[in-house]
Amino acid sequence: MKRQYLILLVMLAWTVCALQNGAHAQGPLTQAAIELAEAGELDQAQDQIASALSTAEVDNPMTWYVQAYVLKELYIRNGRNPLSPERNDAVASARECLRLDAARRLEKWWGPLLEFLADSYLLDVRMDIQNVTPDAPVEAERRFAAYQEVQQILDADWDPQEEWVLMHQQLGETAMASALLLESASAGPWFALGTHHYQQAASQAHDQYRSLYNLAVHTYNQGVREFKASEDNLDAMDAALKSAAVHWQKASDLLESAIALNDADPQGFEALAIVSTALLNQDRIEWCTSHLEELKGR
Repeated sequence: MKRQYLILLVMLAWTVCALQNGAHAQGPLTQAAIELAEAGELDQAQDQIASALSTAEVDNPMTWYVQAYVLKELYIRNGRNPLSPERNDAVASARECLRLDAARRLEKWWGPLLEFLADSYLLDVRMDIQNVTPDAPVEAERRFAAYQEVQQILDADWDPQEEWVLMHQQLGETAMASALLLESASAGPWFALGTHHYQQAASQAHDQYRSLYNLAVHTYNQGVREFKASEDNLDAMDAALKSAAVHWQKASDLLESAIALNDADPQGFEALAIVSTALLNQDRIEWCTSHLEELKGR
């Protein structure tokens, strides 16, 4: 997303003075806060705007915009901490600015401000995806909720489904990548986490085929891991094979569901043929081979 994030306070002051409607001109305390912020005195600017909000200036959308701007600048100055209260407070102040700005006179200011805040949450979501671990709160989901809130302040009709699905696919893939690197006994929690997130992604219509296909492949691989872990232990091999077969059957069912959504992708049939081989399901192998030949002839 390429957006203009920087809002110059000197331009802000000029715009405020240029407003024809006197009801939207900034009050003296808000003006003082603008001047302090322009000088880089953000803490003093915050104190000043807090004073303004205890006066009649509280009913001016410009006052709330300046508060949101100062809080956003404090969030940046303090290192863009994902837990920063300044960012959440900036969103709340911007929301109040919008409520008071019924004529949307200040949209050219609060629009880019909210876009910046939304994107800051999305950047944190991406970082949280990389840091996901089993048996721990999934911070990416909480941060995505904040991102969604800001997006829907900007556009009440904004649909989060596409990005929400992508987030869960990425969470699932991150967990499954860790499972791939671990032995069977250690891979289990990561596989369970990855399965959960891919199931979440597959619960939505957007990109459902890919969610089901990826989950099927990872489920098949987990069965292979569990079976291979018993290769040196003949006593455990039968039990491991039965456990692996459970995963392979689930993978087969997932691939059947994926193919029902999209029977033009040869990958689905190729993967189902591999799973069917593991399950010794000759009829399904032949069915997949027939469909692959058909696809080649199209």
